[in-house]
This record gives sequence, structure tokens and C-alpha cells, in this order.
Amino acid sequence: MKKPSSSGADYLAREYQREVTRAFGRLSERASDAGLHTVRSIVTESWQRSLGALPPTGRAAASLGIDQDELARLRSEGPLANALPIVRRLLIEPARDTGLVVAIGDAQGRLLWVEGDHSALRRSETMGFAVGTDWSETGMGTSAPGIVVATGESASVVGEEHFSPSVREWSCTAVPLMDPHTRALLGVLDITGGSEAVAPLSLPLLTAAAAAIEAELAAQVPVLSPERTGAEERGALVVTGTSRAGEAGETGFSVAGVQAAHAAPPHEGGAVPVVRVTGPGAPALVSGGREQQIGLRHAEIMTLLDWHEEGLTGPQLGEMVYTEVPEAATVRVEMHRLRRVLAEASAGSIELASRPYRLVSADGGERPPLTDARAARDALAGGDVDRAVRFCRGEVLPSSFAPEAERIRSVLCSQLREAVMQFADHDLLWTYLRRQDAQDDREAWMLALQLLPADDIRRAAAVARLDAIESELGAG
Repeated sequence: MKKPSSSGADYLAREYQREVTRAFGRLSERASDAGLHTVRSIVTESWQRSLGALPPTGRAAASLGIDQDELARLRSEGPLANALPIVRRLLIEPARDTGLVVAIGDAQGRLLWVEGDHSALRRSETMGFAVGTDWSETGMGTSAPGIVVATGESASVVGEEHFSPSVREWSCTAVPLMDPHTRALLGVLDITGGSEAVAPLSLPLLTAAAAAIEAELAAQVPVLSPERTGAEERGALVVTGTSRAGEAGETGFSVAGVQAAHAAPPHEGGAVPVVRVTGPGAPALVSGGREQQIGLRHAEIMTLLDWHEEGLTGPQLGEMVYTEVPEAATVRVEMHRLRRVLAEASAGSIELASRPYRLVSADGGERPPLTDARAARDALAGGDVDRAVRFCRGEVLPSSFAPEAERIRSVLCSQLREAVMQFADHDLLWTYLRRQDAQDDREAWMLALQLLPADDIRRAAAVARLDAIESELGAG
């Protein structure tokens, strides 16, 4: 028979699946490779690799490949720590009642998250398709995530093509998740289920989700370090460590110090902020590529003082931060605490001046932005829409009800959206569309369809999102 193409439905055919069964029988008996030519080469090559690590009978269920502490660390601090919200939005939520299971694994094929249709989840657990288990070829043999880990290439595996018999009632499609800068393999994104898992749109949707994850990784604000950049001479504000024993105390910070220098050269777009107050998970202190949450009240005050460079009086702060105007003493106490926070966090390089309250550089020089909100505003003022989008990953302090924080949130969102709609190319627009507040922006998604090339796989995700918006509008 003719070997099927990799496009999908061909390898669901009963004739092909019967031939796969016969070919695997010959392989597992260590017979010659005669007859394997009718099976897709991506599968037979994986079979051969699997035989080097597993018995011909495969495994009944995948075993745990990671301990709980390491699993928790990878989920909170690993390179894919921010992938789940994107995958939930683009794949998991639409798959709730479709019989599909969606998984994110690391570069070794260990599953970090497994979510989806509840009935399918229960059934898949019998073969060990669960958080923490090893689905590499050495762990469970031929499967879509196993092939991705082994080759770095996207793959679909259907029914009898799986190495372990316990998996043969399933089909799966998986794509690699790559580091946007080095193109090294970071992990794997997989959907598992029935024939729907290898439907014609499965691979484009997975690839679009992977592209969104990589865009999120590329957009993460880089943190400069003195060892790598000579920041002592060029001088961005950089975080250099953690506090003793990781203590945060009443400040909410957990850093030993932030070293200061001068702003980066103008052509590099200015200094890198160290306090993230935009997007999911805000507010947080950026340190060594990691983010440590900080107290909302201190984040609100720092955002306001960073935004209002000229400074604010105690009464002004009271009106801007609190929903009910507080006693003057309340503001003074908060500012006293914040002064101690800044002194510890910046190693004395950033100070809180008074009358009015304002943030200043201890050396009297020009102070770089402290927050990503201010950095995004400055980038927009300088006409650098790309940098503004990459700094501002979402709404300013989304959980804050401080009156001035709500105003800044509205102003920056409006300015950024207008700039993106007027000046962004399709890649930058796609980065903007990863924002939570852009998910229902029909006009922006329509613009994405207009700008994306005809053969761009992200068009499938844009169409799916527009369909969801239309459905929600119709339901309303």
C-alpha cells in the first residue's frame, strides 16, 4: 500500500493501521525491516530508538520522572512558567468538552501541566498521562511528545503507531516550544485524544499557540546584569541577588540590593525597569530573570511616584492611592516604610525625597524608570512602539482600585492600543494580542488577519479567536 502523507486523515485509515500493526509485529520480533517501508519513516525511526530503551512490549503506564520539589520549581520558575495562561486561553478552554487533553512538557518530555476534557483526563491517567510523568521515547516509547523531544520537530502519532500497546487507543499531535533567542528546545506542547487530536487544524492551532508562547518569552523584559553588560559603567538599574534567607518582611521585597548606574545609551531605548506593575501576576520585582511578588500598596505608591516625576504631596498621594482619603499620619507611615524598602532594595541608589514626595537618584543624576509602566510611557513618547509593547505586558496594576492607578491604567492602555493599531507590523501586533485585555478586541484581531501573510499559521488562531468573539456577542 501507499505510505500516507503527514497531513492527517490518511493515517487514520483502517488499512494503514492494520499494516502498522503487522509492521510493528515484525519489528518487535527483531525480524528484518521488510514491510516497514509502508509505515511513515517518522514512526519507524522512533520505534527503533524506543527499542534501544524499552522492551518490545513497551510499558503499561508512564512512570514519574520528576520529584515534587523540582516539579514545583519548574512550574513557578522554569522557562515555561508563563505558558499555561496562553495555552488555557487558546487550547484548553476550547477543548473542555471535546474529548481532548492538552499537555505542556519540559525539554526532557516530563509533563508539567495536563488539563482538558474531564472524562478524557480520567481515562488518560490509566496510561500514566499525568503531571510529572516521563513521556520521552525512553520513558514510554513512540508518541508525539516523545518524537518532539527526540527530534525537535512537530509530530502526529495515531493509534497503532504508538510503541506501547496501552497508548494505542489514543492519537496525539505535538509541537516543540523553542527559546526565541537561542532556538534551543524548551519543551513540548501536545494534544491527545481521538481522531480530533490529528484533525487538519490541530497542528496549525498548536503551532499558533507555540508562537504565542515564544512571543511571550521574547517580550519578557530583559534584566541586565553587571557581569554580562558592564552595567556599572553603562548603568541600568539592575537587581543582583536575593535577601538573606529569602526574607521579605513587612516590605514585601526579597532582594539584597539593586545596583545603579547611568541610563543605557539612547539607541538602546533607555534603562530596564525593575518593578513590573503591568500584566498578569503584577506587581512583582524582576530579579535575574525571575519575578518576586511585592505588596500592592507599595507598588501603587511606586507606580504613582515613578509616573509623576515632579513629585506628589502627602494629600495628593492620599487622594490618589486610597478610595477614602486617609489621615495624614497614615500616608506618612506608608512613606516611612517605603523609604526603608527603597534604601534596602536599591542599595541606596534610589531615594525617596519629600516636600513633595518623589523618587530621585542618590548621585543627583537623571533617574531611569523604575516601573515597566513608566518605561512603556517613555517609549511611546519617543516613538518606539515595539519597546512600549514589550515593556507593557497588560493592564497597569490590574488588581488595584487606587483612583490614580485606575487612571494610569486607562491612559496607558488607550495610548498603547492607538499606537499599535496605527504603526505596528503583524509580528508586533501579534505580541500585543497576547495581552489579556486584547482578547476581545475584535478590531485588533481583524487587523491581524489583514496584516498576517496568507501562509502564516497564526491566521488559524486569529480566525478561531474571532469566531469565539462572534459567538460570545451572539450569546449576549
